[in-house]
Amino acid sequence: MKTMIASNVLELNQKIRRRISEPNLREMLVGSIVGFVVKILSALCLFLMNIVVARTLGPSEAGLFFLGLTLITIVASIGRIGLEQVTVRFIAACHAIHDSDGVQAIYRKAVAWVAVISTLLAFTVWGSAEWITKTLFNQPGFEVVLGSFALAIPLVALYTIQAHALQGLKRIAKSMLTLSVLAPGAMLFFLMVNPVYSAREASLYFNISCAATLIAGVYFWMKSSPIAERSVSFSSQKLKQACIPLWFVIILAQVSQWSSQMMLGAWSTADNVAFFATAQRTAMLTSFVLFAVNSIAAPKFSALYAKGDMAGLEKTAIWSVRLMWTIAVPVLLFITLTSEWLMGFFGKDFKEASLALIILAVGQFVNIATGSVGYLLSMTGHERALRNNSIISALLGVALGALLIPDYGLIGASISTAAAIACQNLLGVYQVRKHLGFNVLMIRG
Repeated sequence: MKTMIASNVLELNQKIRRRISEPNLREMLVGSIVGFVVKILSALCLFLMNIVVARTLGPSEAGLFFLGLTLITIVASIGRIGLEQVTVRFIAACHAIHDSDGVQAIYRKAVAWVAVISTLLAFTVWGSAEWITKTLFNQPGFEVVLGSFALAIPLVALYTIQAHALQGLKRIAKSMLTLSVLAPGAMLFFLMVNPVYSAREASLYFNISCAATLIAGVYFWMKSSPIAERSVSFSSQKLKQACIPLWFVIILAQVSQWSSQMMLGAWSTADNVAFFATAQRTAMLTSFVLFAVNSIAAPKFSALYAKGDMAGLEKTAIWSVRLMWTIAVPVLLFITLTSEWLMGFFGKDFKEASLALIILAVGQFVNIATGSVGYLLSMTGHERALRNNSIISALLGVALGALLIPDYGLIGASISTAAAIACQNLLGVYQVRKHLGFNVLMIRG
């Protein structure tokens, strides 16, 4: 018996050594560990920020804050015109062949486009805040909150592009700090040092936090990016051909993720918006493992596909899914068993959202368990397949939301959101099998 156990342990050890000896997998493992550590810090900052906002503002004001935050998140994603993954893809490809001129040309064009479009959108939201409030939400006091939040639209759009540019250079820690740590960390700091008790005041803190994050992102890029030997121009046509399909995909992804909260804002109370927002944002923390792996996997997918290494692409994709399952399963079990206790952190009233948290966590689990299917499709030039998946899942989410939210409120919103997320990722598994020829869920072996 002891001999058999020793033999199995030795075999497992040899298998792990063989895996780690492969350069693609070793690079992804090291990068994922770095990303994992930073993402844990991000998850902690976000969780604490949400707790402090909910406890200091109370359900009604917190509901207005989260509604405004969600709306400007959607608008900022529109202002990025699909350039996030395109920036990663093209910068990673240029960086892999040491084309520093190309790296800088892509970066300059992406930043310029996003700056112009997101600023125009910010002025549009600011000027129409009263109309949006009266026509769509009818939430007293929301107009002034939304007007204040409008300033953050170009800031969020631009620091997100900075983060993805850094990701293309494989500067994972700096990318993740810019994308998901600095803004909530600064916001948490301001709230702890000088608490505020209205959604409008909290939105001003958020604006300052976003400005500081953008400055940090630009600094990271200046320190990390290669120096261009000469000024060249990257094809605008090539950039548009890649980003426009993804722009549509990203808008649809935002619809899938946030439409239920928007419908709650239109058909329910600010309290219910706060309950749903805190449950959803807590459930989304489970995806930290997906983000950590994607941070290094996305540029790796692009580089492998550009080299024509399909065997390496398949091996890297499947191995990344195994890594995600290892962490995702225990996290889901923890949330399921402690949902009421977790929601209690936000305040006694928030415990009634414990079932909503479980439903949303299941949707996020499917998101993690299916791996990096969205990045696989976008990094290999199959943006249209990704777009089609997004259309179907967004329509499903909106249809279920319109059907369930008026009668079932918080629970209806949770079901529609979880179903849309699960649908999009399962369709992604199918599309990867169809276009790339392998099944990412074949994790045994």
